[in-house]
Amino acid sequence: MSIDLPSFLTSWYGTPSQPATPLPDTCTWLPAPLREWYGVSSRWTTPLLTLKRMRAPEKIVSLEGKAIFMADAGDTIWAFDVDDPSRVYEGQLHEGWLESTEQLSEFLIHNALNEAAFNAMSRRACEQVEEARLDQILAPMTEVSFGGWQWPRPGHRIFLGDGLIADVGPAMEDHAPWGNRPGFTEVQIGSNNPALLSYVDEMPGIDWFKSGRSR
Repeated sequence: MSIDLPSFLTSWYGTPSQPATPLPDTCTWLPAPLREWYGVSSRWTTPLLTLKRMRAPEKIVSLEGKAIFMADAGDTIWAFDVDDPSRVYEGQLHEGWLESTEQLSEFLIHNALNEAAFNAMSRRACEQVEEARLDQILAPMTEVSFGGWQWPRPGHRIFLGDGLIADVGPAMEDHAPWGNRPGFTEVQIGSNNPALLSYVDEMPGIDWFKSGRSR
């Protein structure tokens, strides 16, 4: 990966406002990339995760060879392999595990960028964009070649540009069994500079949902 996590977080959330919070002595068994994430992310008072939540490091425990470190608001959970901490698994509560194609260090960077697309001062989202419009929408950005994951459904990709991040994935059908809608995609674009999103606002025929947060 050519993305340096502290540098990216600083460029997106601004200069850290406080020193890193030391981890408890009981957390030395956690894998180095995860210890680094807790240390680096503690330097910002702004929440860096809004779609998912990290477990407090002292509350991560080993159970049947897996250690759950993150969960979303539903039933999806993520764990690392206690015997091989570089390996990441995604699963549902009380169900089986599926190994990620990404190692833990890559996974944590992927997660930070995914969260940033939804945790920006200005956001544009549309659940049903014609695939033919994607080249125009993503023109200022380049795809980041992450290994990929299953959440929230297989096929989501991250695109990164100067002051822009996009999360793009399959559009969902509007009826059961809620499969992928052919020819359409779901797009979420975030920026901390609202002016950078003016080009998508000017695109006809796309009903963008506009939202954001204050710094």
